[in-house]
Amino acid sequence: MKPKTVIFGIITAFVLVILFNNKEEASFWFFGEIRTSKLLILGVFFVLGVITGGIVFRRKKSHPKEYSINNTTPVDNAEIHPPSPYDNLSDEDRKFLDRD
Repeated sequence: MKPKTVIFGIITAFVLVILFNNKEEASFWFFGEIRTSKLLILGVFFVLGVITGGIVFRRKKSHPKEYSINNTTPVDNAEIHPPSPYDNLSDEDRKFLDRD
């Protein structure tokens, strides 16, 4: 069995034990006095919590397997090869710097 299935089964068993040990009548205020079973109140709030948790903690879409470039605008040649600081040097200066 997968660990996820085992954990789900244990949580379900705990919820059922808690729900069925709380069968007595209880008073619940929700825009007025409601007298109902604790079983119903706990069950409704558990289901609302599961739904809320599912919405809040859902998995996001995964990243694409391949990335592509969608930019089709022409690129200026100066952006590809930016001007070098050595463009304004004389041949003698370039030879001197190349000796390093």
